[in-house]
Amino acid sequence: MKRLWAVAAVVSVMVLIGVGCDAINFVFGPVLVTVELVNNSDFPVEVRLFYDDEDDIPEFLLTETNERNFDLEPGETEQFTRSCDDLRAIMIDKAELQVIGVSPDADTGVLRDGDDFECGDTIVFTFDHGPLLIDFDVDVDVRPGAF
Repeated sequence: MKRLWAVAAVVSVMVLIGVGCDAINFVFGPVLVTVELVNNSDFPVEVRLFYDDEDDIPEFLLTETNERNFDLEPGETEQFTRSCDDLRAIMIDKAELQVIGVSPDADTGVLRDGDDFECGDTIVFTFDHGPLLIDFDVDVDVRPGAF
């Protein structure tokens, strides 16, 4: 009987290694939130992003938690993942278009787990502007996970 359990464990590990996260998600449900930052503007963008493991954290306290900074070149995309337990609230505190003499900025409100996104989702922040550089904006799109 012990040998049967050992063989089953080895086969299970091999299947999970071979199939990867999709198998883990299938067995245990989604375990990660993906965040993607897309610079669709014609200029570099500096981004200051905060996230926390508490979904009910007030916005003013969120800026005292986990901070990530990004320098995105025109057309560049950055992506990172966090466990669903670690990312329950997220916001862009400041995204600044790097244009000499103008430098408009934008931000987002707080996105919260359960209200704005779910475990397994991809949160996409897209930075863009129109013909006038002062109309710089951040668009937020939440793409549902596969499960």
